[in-house]
Amino acid sequence: MGSGPLKVTLLTLHDCHLCDHARDVISRLGRERPIAMEETAWDSPEGQRLVQRDGIPFAPALYIDGSFAAYGRISEGALRRRLGNREPNRWLPWRRHP
Repeated sequence: MGSGPLKVTLLTLHDCHLCDHARDVISRLGRERPIAMEETAWDSPEGQRLVQRDGIPFAPALYIDGSFAAYGRISEGALRRRLGNREPNRWLPWRRHP
């Protein structure tokens, strides 16, 4: 596990309330751990490549370190659990770090 920020990619559509919700969730998590977020437009060539490859039915779609993680209404609790399972010694939301 590297010490750099977690790379998060969000596939988004213009004027999408679920995309806004996903940005809010990622922003809250970013206050607790380093996150490098990039957005990719759903209808861009790269976005469509990911949509086709992973069979994503609707926006937004979330990728963590290049791996598909979720789509639709992103659950903050589920995302926290997933990140906690990936790096249990680095980031536990209930544990204070020095």
